[in-house]
Amino acid sequence: MTERDTTLTDFALAALCAAFAATLLQASGAALLYAGLFAALGAAALFGALWHGWFAGRQQGAGGALWLAVMLAIGLANTALWLIAGRVLDQPGGLFAALAWGQFAVFAAVVLLGTRSFLLTSAFSLPPVLVLIAGHAMQPGAGHRLALAGFVLALVAAGLQARRVGLARFGLGHNALYHLLQALAFTLVFLSVPR
Repeated sequence: MTERDTTLTDFALAALCAAFAATLLQASGAALLYAGLFAALGAAALFGALWHGWFAGRQQGAGGALWLAVMLAIGLANTALWLIAGRVLDQPGGLFAALAWGQFAVFAAVVLLGTRSFLLTSAFSLPPVLVLIAGHAMQPGAGHRLALAGFVLALVAAGLQARRVGLARFGLGHNALYHLLQALAFTLVFLSVPR
């Protein structure tokens, strides 16, 4: 196994997201959108664990297929983020649905045409996350404060990952630290979901 810290934290993140998605499948309304979000994030983490563990750096064959799956799963997560933003701002459907599916179509086209940089996923994740941060900041209630904290932490984690900040003293590279911070951010968001 290569990139052991990244691989193991990705597997842990995949398990956490799968548990969140399974729990929310029993709910209805906006909670189902969160179930889709966690399912997509979990799939991205699982494919990422396999890629980092056994195909790191390979963009051909099985490695290329796994990395493509990572990218497309994150694209689906971004679609869910836009749809959730529409619910948070009491604007389900319409503009937010168009943004969600339009952005996914553009993202998928760019990825399928060969641009596979992880920074691309961050660029496409940023707009819905910023809208969610603003939306939750405008709403009263403990649930909105938890979601706000989760999305802000996810944004901070992405910034640290992009700057390649890790905790070498604890055997955590930048990707592993990113996964641990994501786990905390996703837990805060999960706890905020109305059921």
